Amino acid sequence: MRKPGIVARLVVAIAAGALFSYPFWTALGNLINLPGYYQEQFGVAADKVPWVLLVAGVFVPVVVFVGAIVVTWKRGAGAMALVLTAGFAVVNAVALTILAFEKETELRIVISFLTGA
Repeated sequence: MRKPGIVARLVVAIAAGALFSYPFWTALGNLINLPGYYQEQFGVAADKVPWVLLVAGVFVPVVVFVGAIVVTWKRGAGAMALVLTAGFAVVNAVALTILAFEKETELRIVISFLTGA
């Protein structure tokens, strides 16, 4: 016999998973494409790429989503939705912060490229 509320929790988890997938895929695209872009456009070596930021951008959505599901699975769908909503806000705040640091790094690379330093 099914546990009461499992369908509701699954619906909440799937809906939240769809939302969490956007920052994940964006970060994965940056991780794959940004180093090549830096190399192609500015001749930047791989050690100048902000790897920590790129990798963190990929792992943060996954860790927050899985953590929220694990912590709230035994509770109701409402608690799960609340924690996932807060987690989604955290993921997007972190994603914007990472994007700002990446843009700062890109600006430094462009200035360095243009000044020949």
